Amino acid sequence: MDSVSGQCPSHRRVWSGLAAEAGDAEVGILGVPFDGAASYRKGAALAPARIREITPHMAPVTEEGERLAGLRIRDYGDVSVDRDWGRLFAAVKAEAARVLQHPFAVFLGGDHSVTIPLTAAFSETSCDRWGVVHVDAHVDLADEFEGRSWSHACTARRVLERSGIRPDDLAFVGIRSFLDDELAFLEAHPQIAVHTAREVARRGVGTVVEHVVARLHGVDTVYVTLDIDALDPAYAPGTGTPEAGGLSTRELLEFLRGIFSGLPVRALDIVEVSPPLDCADVTSFAAAKVVYEALGWMKAGLARR
Repeated sequence: MDSVSGQCPSHRRVWSGLAAEAGDAEVGILGVPFDGAASYRKGAALAPARIREITPHMAPVTEEGERLAGLRIRDYGDVSVDRDWGRLFAAVKAEAARVLQHPFAVFLGGDHSVTIPLTAAFSETSCDRWGVVHVDAHVDLADEFEGRSWSHACTARRVLERSGIRPDDLAFVGIRSFLDDELAFLEAHPQIAVHTAREVARRGVGTVVEHVVARLHGVDTVYVTLDIDALDPAYAPGTGTPEAGGLSTRELLEFLRGIFSGLPVRALDIVEVSPPLDCADVTSFAAAKVVYEALGWMKAGLARR
């Protein structure tokens, strides 16, 4: 609190003081606090609030010293959660369409099922051909899981049902877990690119970036979905279904930097952060760091236009 004015200094406000009500803000942000489709441990519904709570304690500067000052963020708050999936899907899709009117959109989950309505909105506001970079420990290609076609294990399968995306415009990175029917689906669709966490470790982040950029080079726009369990549990303990052997935070940031530099990324979601399962907010801080670096990459991209 400023002792003279009685107000918090701007950098101690949400999004480090970058939040604005401007309709023409460069960035739109929306929270989707829903974890009703998580198959194991929950808590991801609390992530949007916790990530926002962290931001007043982060400098509006990237890790390489690029200032975010001048960038305007319009935070639309959170979607009202409904236990009825159909109504929730419709509400998320409608709110996401508003956020996608901005040059860059950030969505804070929630479990990974929220990507289903988010990409539904994205597909209707995108050009003819769009692609997805899916960073995760799991491929989420189940047609149905535990009786639900909207489970967080079905995200990518539902995405592929949208218009404008082809199997060869979907790339997975960080994968290290599969279900039997997911393997069968991948065998039937060999054009889908799958880069495992082991491949990243053995071949290097740069090589994987080159492959993904080359694969998606023909799309008009790209949606990046980041399940925080792509990170090894040592770097992201606060998530519902952790898998050992994942990416380091450094590898993740370098990969995303390459994707933002090489592809027309228009939207990013971060899902499966579970604050109740976290240790010292390590996972929430990692998610917030990704958002801030993405803002820097996006700002640099706008400056190049």
